[in-house]
Amino acid sequence: MSLINAARVLTSTLDLDKVLHQLMQEVVRVIEGANSGILFIYDENRNKLVVKSGIGFDLEYLQKIALDVHEGMTGKTFSTKKGQIFRHMRDTTRAMENIQSENQSLFNKAVGAHQYPVSTICAPLLSKEGCIGVLTIDSFSEEVYFNSRDLLLLETFAAQATIAIENASLFAHQERSERIHSEMAAASLSHTGMKGINTTLSRLVQKETCVYNEHLEITASSSDEAENRGNGLRVHQEDELKDIMYNLQGISARHEADGAAFYLFPIQTDTITIGILVVFAKELDTLDQLAIDLGCSLFAREMMGQERIRTDLYNYEGYLLEQLFDQRIDMFSLPQRSLVGISEKSRFLCINLLISNDFLPFHELNRKRQVFNRLLYREVKHSHDKVLILDRNMEYDLLVIINDSRSEGAILEEFIRFFKDFNEKVQELMTFVFHAGLGRVFGQISEIQSSHRDAKRCAQYIRSRNNDEIIFSYKDLGIYRLFLKHERDELQEFVHDMIGPLLAYDEKHDSELFKTLKTYIECNQNMTSTAKASYVHLNTIKYRLQNIRDLLGKDSMEGKRIFELQMAIYMKEYLASS
Repeated sequence: MSLINAARVLTSTLDLDKVLHQLMQEVVRVIEGANSGILFIYDENRNKLVVKSGIGFDLEYLQKIALDVHEGMTGKTFSTKKGQIFRHMRDTTRAMENIQSENQSLFNKAVGAHQYPVSTICAPLLSKEGCIGVLTIDSFSEEVYFNSRDLLLLETFAAQATIAIENASLFAHQERSERIHSEMAAASLSHTGMKGINTTLSRLVQKETCVYNEHLEITASSSDEAENRGNGLRVHQEDELKDIMYNLQGISARHEADGAAFYLFPIQTDTITIGILVVFAKELDTLDQLAIDLGCSLFAREMMGQERIRTDLYNYEGYLLEQLFDQRIDMFSLPQRSLVGISEKSRFLCINLLISNDFLPFHELNRKRQVFNRLLYREVKHSHDKVLILDRNMEYDLLVIINDSRSEGAILEEFIRFFKDFNEKVQELMTFVFHAGLGRVFGQISEIQSSHRDAKRCAQYIRSRNNDEIIFSYKDLGIYRLFLKHERDELQEFVHDMIGPLLAYDEKHDSELFKTLKTYIECNQNMTSTAKASYVHLNTIKYRLQNIRDLLGKDSMEGKRIFELQMAIYMKEYLASS
């Protein structure tokens, strides 16, 4: 009848506490001599056996007990997955020798006396996944000794308890799954943004969480503590965060720092990682993972929505800049001029960026360019001046709008420093090559084409030099500005006409006539200064200069000819450097 009553309870309710309490009552009632009983459940996260239900004890103390998986009579039953009979007090005392002092104290308080049971039987709760707990029955009477028949009966009740726990777990799993889907959907529709989604996720998984954006800035956190821990991670785990963010590692991973465990989950689009979710936890179950997967999808959608708004603005500003390059300033309305920050007192600076990663596979180049693009817009946004950007795929045109009285030199120096710092940030994330050219600062928007042309020439010039420099200003070109406007063949022809015989002689005889001529002109045609600068005797300089006159003509060192020779020297150096 007890088994029938237990089965009836199983089918009448999904309230696990009620089912197990009724089961414990039937067990104690039906097994002769039983004074009390405890149902232990294995807590996988803690790797402990904890009390789920009890009868005949003070539950206030009993429920604080947490046994190791080999501790006491219960632990032995759990680890062996076999029913155990402890017939006499010597058996129970021996089996309880490895009980931890804290658990022993709690057990004594729960019993109300300092004694172990006289006789005990324990039955494992066995499911398809293994042992999920232990049902323990005690007798404190010296006249009662449990036997194998009692254990067999207890194992029958243990099977009933296993069914009850599995049913409740299945129901709870389904109920929690539905709640996760429902609440995450509600968070998505509530228009509370990243903060609302993160708050809901944190509540569902019952863990502290925070979210980094693509620049490793915290955009949402479940609490001040979570934000502080997130800021600490950004300092101490920067390499791991960057690996996930910029190397497209799509697999979540468990980490530890200062003894605290946490998980990192990439927030991704189809092509790039745009954020990272941090969950501060030692362990996550399958439903936690479900909630996190849904959360990451919602975070990605929210971030992409914000990105689309910014992109639309940048695209519109790029469209306006294209109109300026096409000399369509008259088409601008006053609101448009106000939007881009153009006033009657504005000055301007054109900048040209060239992407120089020609040999990268297309998919890798595309991914890196997206990271570069997003970082460029972010850094430019923090500039002192309003900057319009026109994205031409492998080339960017920038227009800086200056509304203060800084000198041209200060402005150029500021942007040279800006792009050097920007390049360091890019290289910290990935190997990516670009070159920047700065045009002239100008005061009338009608001059934009000239400054734009100058900026492009500087970018092309510095890219052609094949050195480590990444930025060059038109002002720094000096006399080279004149050469940028001419074809290379034309420049080479002039060099050949002016100093061709000199260069040919040096190549044939391994001499230094060209170097001597250059030094002589730089020393204002002073032979003594030239000798000192060349570390040779004065007579050697006289001899070399005579050879130069013989090769180039007797009038080669006079008036206009000396200027032409100097121009040829500059042209040769320009051609060599580019």
